[in-house]
Amino acid sequence: MSTTTYARQLRAARDEFVVTGRVPERYRAAVRPEIAASWARSRSGGVSPEEVHLPALPEVDEKSELAMVAGPVLDRLASEIDELGGAVFLANSQAQLVRSWIPDEMVRTSLRRILAEPGASCNEAHVGTNGIGTALADGKTKIIGGPEHWGELHQDMTCVAAPIVHPVTRRTAGALNVTLMDQQIHPALTALVRWGIEEIRQGLLERTGKAERLLFEQFMARRRSDRPSLLLSPRLCIADPAAAALLPDLDAAELWDQVSSSRQPGGATELELADGAVVPVNVTPVEEGLLIEVRRQGRPPRRRSAVRPRACAAFAAAAEAGADAIAAGLPLLITGETGVGKLTLARRLTSADADLDPLIVVDCRAHVDEPGRLAEDVRTVGAGARVLLLRHLDGIGYPAAKLLAPVLEMLTSSPRPPQLIATTTRRRNGPDVLQVVFERFATVTVEVPPLRDRVADLPTLLSALTAGHDRRARWSPEAIEVLGRRTWPGNVRELENVVQRTLSNSGGLIRVADLPLDVRQEAGRRSLTRMERAERDAIMAALENSRGNKVIAAEELGISRSSLYRKIERYGLADAGQVEVRLRS
Repeated sequence: MSTTTYARQLRAARDEFVVTGRVPERYRAAVRPEIAASWARSRSGGVSPEEVHLPALPEVDEKSELAMVAGPVLDRLASEIDELGGAVFLANSQAQLVRSWIPDEMVRTSLRRILAEPGASCNEAHVGTNGIGTALADGKTKIIGGPEHWGELHQDMTCVAAPIVHPVTRRTAGALNVTLMDQQIHPALTALVRWGIEEIRQGLLERTGKAERLLFEQFMARRRSDRPSLLLSPRLCIADPAAAALLPDLDAAELWDQVSSSRQPGGATELELADGAVVPVNVTPVEEGLLIEVRRQGRPPRRRSAVRPRACAAFAAAAEAGADAIAAGLPLLITGETGVGKLTLARRLTSADADLDPLIVVDCRAHVDEPGRLAEDVRTVGAGARVLLLRHLDGIGYPAAKLLAPVLEMLTSSPRPPQLIATTTRRRNGPDVLQVVFERFATVTVEVPPLRDRVADLPTLLSALTAGHDRRARWSPEAIEVLGRRTWPGNVRELENVVQRTLSNSGGLIRVADLPLDVRQEAGRRSLTRMERAERDAIMAALENSRGNKVIAAEELGISRSSLYRKIERYGLADAGQVEVRLRS
């Protein structure tokens, strides 16, 4: 395939994806799965391909530790690519440009069109697929060539970017990006970027080593042997054996947050230990950190009463009813809004029983235009299945239902019938055969509650979603409280997206400042009135009915498309009705 043909196919695939949310079958060979995944994030985040300017964010620190260490490295990188007509960018962990090196005046003029200047945001949530934002979102080196970009004005650029992981804290400190005004990918660029990353990491390590030595010298000079003592900075903790025994599970960042937020003017404060005990401490500021000494006590340390919210009763009841249905071999219908975790619940209900392995899933929506193929697939895989799950059953039409009903009758009357499970977004009472298909699963119906009604489950859900990415990461109570204020129109699927975006920029203890900017901004918004909630729910239903097609949704609601777009942005409904992206493995 020629380069021109490949670029043309990519452009056509992206244009169609913007409208439908799916990679066309005829172009799938041209679209890398990681690019399709980034497009999906861009579309679900409501990023407009036409609005391609990089939005400016406040408070960029151009003299940060990262910027100072990276300066000489990026000067050399810029000289290496000068003849190629390129630019070098340094971004912080929030994908905000900190510094730029653009030797060529023509390149500088071209990049000025998209406002690629210090302070601008390259976050995927703001501008869609791009080198810096996508590298930070995935935590890997990324090459984004020409039409793979989401924004229109980025289509003639090639970006190579990689995250910068701090060698001591193991947190993402930022990203390094090289951009060429060309759709061609130069293999040497990846090697140059990786060289730059290693040089920056080495500089950060040397700088950290100096701080460690200074802190250790101060600690040895000022600590008192009769008190458990430790010296603390935002990223480093030096403790004697007695203090280390008291604080076995807390990291430097978490301790710093505790002490900094509660320190009294006179230096006396309290410290909450890992087991919930609270001890009095003296805090003395020293150069580069704080000296903390645990004071003597005449009685055992008191403990803070931690009242944990009870788990969501509605979800527990749904899970229990579903388990009873599975145990009795009864057909089970799982309903709930988009993204609440219906498939996850089905897997949970069947995974504990070895006789119900494996779970065979047929996505009815994948064959919406091929009813005969859907019926044949169900017939073929259902004959030997132990558990057969029909996903998105409410997405079939009358022709598919007419063919599917006798297939289900045949399967249930076989000598070893499969356990039948179906998931639907809504309980649907269609005519004739469609009704028969749904009645097949009417024996037991459970509804998974939306995430906005499961705030008490947030800590458990966050732990489960985080474990698959970073087992060391923990969520602070303040961050969980902020997440609990969201309306979560995309439910658990949206929460998983937020978790992935947060972990790409943070690790260890996750604080409010580590959350994506849009999440923090929404936390400060007022609560919706009853009328606004009704309007939001109506728009959500219309988007789900139209499978995310905003033209059809606007017609159903009787409003203009421009009004619908404004309301979608106002209520944060970019994920509603989102069509699942199916990628070729």
